Amino acid sequence: MITSSLHRRPAVAALAVAAALVAVACKKNESPKPALAAPAADPWGAASPPSTAGSLVVPFLYEATKDGHSVSLLGTIHAGVDAERQLPPWVLARLDAAPAFAMETDISDPATVQLLVRTDGRTLADELGPEDFQLLKDAVGASLADGLSGMKPFAAMSTLALKELPMTTPMDMVLFNRAKAAGKRLVFLEPVQAQLDAIEPYATAADIRAMLHHQAESRAASQKMLADYAAGDGAALAAAFEDKVLWIAAGRDPARFGEFLDATLGKRNRSWVAPITALAEAGGGFVAVGAGHLVGPDNVPSLLEAQGFTVRRVTGP
Repeated sequence: MITSSLHRRPAVAALAVAAALVAVACKKNESPKPALAAPAADPWGAASPPSTAGSLVVPFLYEATKDGHSVSLLGTIHAGVDAERQLPPWVLARLDAAPAFAMETDISDPATVQLLVRTDGRTLADELGPEDFQLLKDAVGASLADGLSGMKPFAAMSTLALKELPMTTPMDMVLFNRAKAAGKRLVFLEPVQAQLDAIEPYATAADIRAMLHHQAESRAASQKMLADYAAGDGAALAAAFEDKVLWIAAGRDPARFGEFLDATLGKRNRSWVAPITALAEAGGGFVAVGAGHLVGPDNVPSLLEAQGFTVRRVTGP
């Protein structure tokens, strides 16, 4: 989950879980929701050729094969893509034909929302101070900001990042629900807590403050990320890992940016090799993870190649 997918800013790289949990929390809250700022323009519509209107022409799909067994690896983006409408039918056909489905972690249990709740006795409003907390209210609405104040900082970070993208059902959840409805074996590559533990050191009030004071840059980064994803441009997505603007704005040492990438992406990617290999050996399957895990340093395809898999980018039926 580019985050997943949202990898142009510190700690948002792996916030797909946090974003999904925030969405669950908001659905459980029966009070009226404030309208967020208008989402970014949808890059799929008018610019798409008539023959492929609304379709993701070059999806981030790979096939890894070893000893006669294959797994499909789909890179997802957490917001801005309608998976059922924009994924080509042949991609969904691969999912439908697979005996098992794997994703980063299980976010279907509403009880995991509690992992976002602060337990340190403080609030985000306390940490940000009145002026910056007002900026958060201006950005996401007063009611939502007040709700986020009692959650851990990465909940606010994911909310700020996702508000810049078109509102869609998360791709990973669409694919998960499709696989579950088909009775497929479900595999999760890591526990929810493990993912959140990797994110939390890099999601602080200082990082939120950096996003609030650089909203124009944040908006441009999100829109470029979505455009690069829509174009299937892996090189452009990989280059995004060099963007340290918000990292530096949060007062972090540029020399330690690599530690962040390794903790939130590289280390997790390496831990996924074993379960993906087991999935292949058990007869194959369909794996959906944030596209950021399929490009850049220590990406999953290259790690599988190092283990003897033959990996190719799939661009058609």
